[in-house]
Amino acid sequence: MYQHAGKCDCGNVTIEFSSSKNLPSYNTRICDCVYCTSHGIEYLSDPDAQISFVSNTPLKHQKQGSQQASFLKCSKCQTVIGVCYIDTEVCVGTLNAKLLDKFHQVQQGVVVSPKRLNKAEKVKRWRQLWSPIHINITA
Repeated sequence: MYQHAGKCDCGNVTIEFSSSKNLPSYNTRICDCVYCTSHGIEYLSDPDAQISFVSNTPLKHQKQGSQQASFLKCSKCQTVIGVCYIDTEVCVGTLNAKLLDKFHQVQQGVVVSPKRLNKAEKVKRWRQLWSPIHINITA
């Protein structure tokens, strides 16, 4: 099992991506919406991996687009650390791969356009591609 670590810009939030694959096995996804492109985010997830966010302060949640998923931001530096979708059955998410310590090892990103999907198609896609996610607030 590989443990890929990272943190937000101020270090308040640490990230761990636990996977059976090493980083060069992955391509990031680059969402072409205005919000994601303006933040320069590249996403990484794997349904067989696990994402953990540990923060010293509560994370800030922000809705965009279809209002179904929450962008997770550090409450101190406002860095987008990932996105999560939670319902009664799952808690899945993706992380901002640029925050990983060894981001340079990830393969070139693939542009995706989820804004072309309807609400049900988005949820189906997230359930298929995103990782189980755990959020720990230590304070």
